[in-house]
Amino acid sequence: MANSKSKAKKKKVVRRGKNEGSVYQRNDGRWCAVVSLGYDSDGKRVRKIFYGWTRSEVAMKMTAALGEKLNGGHASVINDDLRTLIHDWLVTFKQANVSPRTFETAEMLAKLHVYPHIGELKLAQVTPNIIQGVLNKMLVAGYSLAYVRKVKFLLNQFFAYAKANRFINDNPVSECIVKSTPEHKERKQETYKAIPIEIREYFLEVISKNDFMKALCMVQMFAGLRIGEALALKWKNVDFDNGIISIDSAVTELPVRNSEGKIVDHRTVISDTKTAASVREVPMPNILKATLLEWKKSRWVQQRTTGKSFIGPNDLVFANNEGELRTYTGTKTIFQRLMRQNGLAPYKLHFHSLRHTYSSIFFESRENPKVIPMLLGHKDVTTTIRTYNSVDRSYFKQAVDKLDSKFHFDDD
Repeated sequence: MANSKSKAKKKKVVRRGKNEGSVYQRNDGRWCAVVSLGYDSDGKRVRKIFYGWTRSEVAMKMTAALGEKLNGGHASVINDDLRTLIHDWLVTFKQANVSPRTFETAEMLAKLHVYPHIGELKLAQVTPNIIQGVLNKMLVAGYSLAYVRKVKFLLNQFFAYAKANRFINDNPVSECIVKSTPEHKERKQETYKAIPIEIREYFLEVISKNDFMKALCMVQMFAGLRIGEALALKWKNVDFDNGIISIDSAVTELPVRNSEGKIVDHRTVISDTKTAASVREVPMPNILKATLLEWKKSRWVQQRTTGKSFIGPNDLVFANNEGELRTYTGTKTIFQRLMRQNGLAPYKLHFHSLRHTYSSIFFESRENPKVIPMLLGHKDVTTTIRTYNSVDRSYFKQAVDKLDSKFHFDDD
């Protein structure tokens, strides 16, 4: 047991920092960078390894080598296939400008939806029709518009980079479009993302059977926190006197990569919020304030019993029974089990359903649309209305009834 702990601790020391994929630290303290330079005449991948005593030193060597390659050095851009070129662009340029989680998503999109379809093509062979075909196949396969647009965005970034460096004359993605099909419109119309009004009271009854889940779900449902923001919440962020919750961080899962740059694990950490707009203060309604006070009292009893700290200013509001950060996966498992045990599985509720419910309650109450995005931590009202305005159809009739009452006239 002791050996496994020491190994885990050792592994943690050599994990790479933010925005690193093929750069890592060796056991002897030196830093190493592995870069792919294409393929030799036998079809074997050519890799070059750089060493240095600082992270920045090897990163600069790696970038210089790829820069030489992309300008016709060891392996010409003309001869490399898209799989190689896009991978190198991702590792060298994309990774340096996004979070590890976003970079992981970009890698996944490329592996699932780009490489299998156009990975073997050369740059000169790619046309707008080919790219449009890839996007159309995804739409026909049932992927959401948002998901397909992510693939288009990724391809557009790469080909814009290729054009800027004069590897190609035109960006083939610029002429492509991703628009709703009748099937997408119908599917979107039928989707009600918030907790249906008719089961909201029962949902509250169900989560009340588990003190932890009740407090966690109420924070999302009545304060609009994302699950990552809720799990990162500390007691110092909860101001009972003024009835305010301050959000300034969130839990995320970062990929852990091996020396080849492949993802071998994930680790849960507290980092910045999703966007700058997500840093905010939200008021606590009385129902949420009472729930959190009740939860804090429960944690106080647990603290007295176990001797562990649970209610200090820097203690996590929703820490596990060891006082440590909970993982999203483990928390999701508890939630789904509770839903199944109480007959709510058919509704396919998830944590984001609670945030949608928070938004919908405001829309249903005719709250000013400009206020809601501020509470949700959105940059603008467009995102809020487009994504979070889950309108129950019963409100259509209510809206018409209001018109009738305002503009009533006699049939005679």
